[in-house]
Amino acid sequence: MKTAVQAGLLAVLAGATVLVAPAQAATIIQRTALCKAAGFSGTLTLRYETAGFDYRMLGGYTTSGPYIGDVAGKVTLRISYRTGSTTHTVYSQSAATTGNTTFSMPTTTTVPTTSAGSAAATFDNGTASCTATVPIS
Repeated sequence: MKTAVQAGLLAVLAGATVLVAPAQAATIIQRTALCKAAGFSGTLTLRYETAGFDYRMLGGYTTSGPYIGDVAGKVTLRISYRTGSTTHTVYSQSAATTGNTTFSMPTTTTVPTTSAGSAAATFDNGTASCTATVPIS
């Protein structure tokens, strides 16, 4: 009888045990693109994560040189997505650069996972320019 009670108690306890799955971790994605114009080049690296039905931007940085945007140039970063024939810009910023530039975006900068998104960094030193584009998907 004691064995039957213990077995029944274990069955009740086993039935009451609920394993809680860990919170779904976001997937962090990092993409890099390169552009070249003659002997010049620029690189864009973008970091973002999946957050429900959106990609949430975490930040980006650029490097450039020689010459293009490394001394007196500027870099412009534009993040956008398309819905049908409409392009929506969710972030745009221009900055002077000395070869390395870091972009911090508001945590509300998102691109829907159901749309075709991209981030484009245009490097310009006044005489030459190029654009590095990464897909957001």
